Amino acid sequence: MVLGRVPLPTFVVRVVALRRLAHGTTPARTFPTPFRHASAVEPALIAAVFLDVVDRHVQLGSSVRGAIVSASGECDPALSDTLRVLLLHCRTGAPLDDDEVLADATGRPTNEAFLVRSLVAAGAGGSGASFALQRAAWALRERHAVSSERRMYAAQAVFAARILSWLPVVFGILMIATNGSVRSAYFGGMAGLACVVIGIALNFAGRRWMRRITCSFV
Repeated sequence: MVLGRVPLPTFVVRVVALRRLAHGTTPARTFPTPFRHASAVEPALIAAVFLDVVDRHVQLGSSVRGAIVSASGECDPALSDTLRVLLLHCRTGAPLDDDEVLADATGRPTNEAFLVRSLVAAGAGGSGASFALQRAAWALRERHAVSSERRMYAAQAVFAARILSWLPVVFGILMIATNGSVRSAYFGGMAGLACVVIGIALNFAGRRWMRRITCSFV
C-alpha cells in the first residue's frame, strides 16, 4: 500500500520517529546513520558522510583545514580517534602531508586510512579540493554498496546451506517413521547405525564448512 508516493511502512516509521522526537524520547543526532550501530557496522558510509560535510564547508567558502575542524564537531564518535592526528595538524598549521599523519593513517583500517589520505590530498591546495572530496565520498559509497551486496549473497548462501542440510535429516526421520524396512535397516545392526551417525556428522560438518567459506568473504 502506498500513501501518496511514500510506501506505508516507511510512512509509519517516519510518523513514529517524529512522535518520539517530539516527546523527547529520541535524541536528535547531527550525524545521519542508516543503522542503529552504524559506527561499528558501516565505517565506509560514516567516512563518506564526513567527507560530504567537509565538502559542504569548503563550498561555503571555508578552507580545507577549517572545514575539517568544523566538520569534526558533527562527525560520528567512531572517527574521533581516526582524525586525532589530522585535526592536531589542522589546528596548529602543520603540513597535512606530514609523515606523522601518513604513518598514523597506515596503521588504520582500510576505510579510515582512505579517509585520512583523501583529506590530505584535498588539503594540498588548488581549486580541485571539492572535486577530490566528492570523488572520495563516491568511492567510499561504492565500497559500502559492494560490501552490502557481498553480505547479502553470503547470507543467502548460508541460508541455502542451512535448508539443504536439514532436508536429509527431515527426510530420514519421515522414512523412519513411516517405513518399517528403513527402521530395520538403520537400527537393525551396527552397520546401519554407523551409517546414520556418519551421515549426520558429515551433514553438519558440511554445513559448518559452508558457513565458514561464505563468512570469509564478508
